[in-house]
Order: sequence, then C-alpha cells, then structure tokens
Amino acid sequence: KYLEREYLEQEGIGKSTFVAHPEHPGAWAVVDRKATSAAGNPRGYQIALASWSTTQVLPDTHPFVQAVPLTKYHLAVTKQHDDEYRSSSAYVQYDGGEVVQNAQDVDRFLSNEEGLLDEDLVTWIGVGREHIVRQEDLPLVSNFGAGFHLVPWNFFTQNVAASPPWEEL
Repeated sequence: KYLEREYLEQEGIGKSTFVAHPEHPGAWAVVDRKATSAAGNPRGYQIALASWSTTQVLPDTHPFVQAVPLTKYHLAVTKQHDDEYRSSSAYVQYDGGEVVQNAQDVDRFLSNEEGLLDEDLVTWIGVGREHIVRQEDLPLVSNFGAGFHLVPWNFFTQNVAASPPWEEL
C-alpha cells in the first residue's frame, strides 16, 4: 500500500463529493496548507465516520433524492457563503415535490464549481443508517446510531495519550 495525497482545487459533483467505500479505504482531512507542524505536515482535522454509513440506493431522479441531494454523498465540500446555510429546506418533506428556485440545496452549491484552495470551506457531512424496525424498538429506539468524529490531523508531535502532562498532587 502507498499513500496518495490530493488537494481539492475545485468544487463540483464528482470533484468535491465523496462516498465511503470499504474496497477503497482512505481518509478525509481538511487542512490549512500554510499552518504546518514541526515535521512540515499541514495541520487540520480528519473527518472520520463513527460507524458504517449506508449509501443512497435511489436514483438521482427520485423525488426524495431531488429534495435532499446530500443523501447521495457522505461528504461534500464547498466554498463558504453566508447564504448557503443548510443542506436542504427544513420543510422539504412538506413541499409536495415542488422545485423551489434558489433553494438551500447542496447540488446547487456545488454547481458553480468555485475554487477551494486556501478558501474558507464548508464540509457537508451526510451519515445515514438503514433502520429495520424490530419489537425491541418500542417504545424507544435504543440501538440506532450514526455519526462522525473530527480528529486532530498533525497538531501534535505524537500521541498525546502516550505522554500525558503530569501535575503536582
């Protein structure tokens, strides 16, 4: 195995969108190329899925996928804009499939294909899980979880748990 590092230069569907695949493992890290560690590595944060996240199996033309396009990706990266503040409308499930012009829509945010290098970025993270109902879910679903972690990337010289700071007792 070998490590291949790539910086995203431009946003766009297929350019700055990602779906985790176990047959192609990798790491997603958002770094500041100008802020480097003592070893010269760029500092930032890794986006690590906390559990295996399901993938969207519906076609792009399905009304649900058109209403919530972020479900197609585990990660989408866009340039930050104040008017792009959510991945879809809070009322999307009630709109009857009506297309809204200038709606909050990740695919629309990606469509202008702006440059990403050395810009303020937004990482749209989509984690989902297939829930198959079972009797033990009543009255409260207790075994359902999906999420992600932000993990420091090249901030420390070594594993901080290996040499914790000692305090006088």
